[in-house]
Amino acid sequence: KKSVKKIENKRQRAAVASPLRLEILNLFVSADPLAVSDMAALMNRSAGSLYHHVRILEQAGLLKQTGTRPKGKRHEALYLPTAARFEYDPSSGEEDAIASAVKLIATGFRMAERDLEAALRSDNHPLEGPDPDFYAFRLHMRASPELLAKINKHLHAVLDLLTPNEKTSSKPSTDDQRVSLTVALMPIKVRDVREA
Repeated sequence: KKSVKKIENKRQRAAVASPLRLEILNLFVSADPLAVSDMAALMNRSAGSLYHHVRILEQAGLLKQTGTRPKGKRHEALYLPTAARFEYDPSSGEEDAIASAVKLIATGFRMAERDLEAALRSDNHPLEGPDPDFYAFRLHMRASPELLAKINKHLHAVLDLLTPNEKTSSKPSTDDQRVSLTVALMPIKVRDVREA
């Protein structure tokens, strides 16, 4: 089952407005829990630098402790997101909802910019062939209601493909690869030359 949770309150919006905390949530690409030490290893950071951020995500109701595992002479907590996917609704009626939405999306695109630069500097990705792992494009278009419905249907299908669930295994094969996908579909206002 793929659960979806709305980002509904100021505490949750503040929690996901941090690039580091957004990156922590993005680490959960399967239904398997992670300890802070796992997160630190995946992010190439010290575990000590993450505890505060994990606590903020937990207090905001976005991460939950799901158990512990032995580590040396003690046990370390294991965490999972409280949903397989989080959605942000800027139309919540709160005054700062739009500003928070812009900040969150800008954070996502700054992270995408960093991922883009790293991908372009890497020699380990096929840019051509039947299954490239690199695409980048920006389009402006006119979209009828029918076309928008088709676009939304396909975007939701991609989200469903990429959203972890309890059947997703964390046992990677040698062919598996972590990838990033950043998408924004929005109306734009441009002057129609026919109106001039």
